[in-house]
Amino acid sequence: MLQFAFLPLQSGGEAPALDPTIILIGTVIGIIIAAIGGYWVYKDASKRENNELLWSIGIAALLFLLLPVGVVALIVYVIVRNDVTSGDPTQDGTVSSEW
Repeated sequence: MLQFAFLPLQSGGEAPALDPTIILIGTVIGIIIAAIGGYWVYKDASKRENNELLWSIGIAALLFLLLPVGVVALIVYVIVRNDVTSGDPTQDGTVSSEW
């Protein structure tokens, strides 16, 4: 069974199956998708009372690293997000004159 674990490492000096240009283009497209998804989540979460930085970094990282898992995380965000807040957060109580 161990012999099959080393099988991918035995390329025999063959050329790689993918051209480096194609890998670069795929990486750039992945970064663009992750940036757009993270930006949208950040803007949407800032309108709601969510932790926008945590949500945007998490969604962007998952979209870049594991696209299907990132799409599922984006769907989960849309389902569990709160309602839109109507304005600035209010503070209960009074503020002392020292501030």
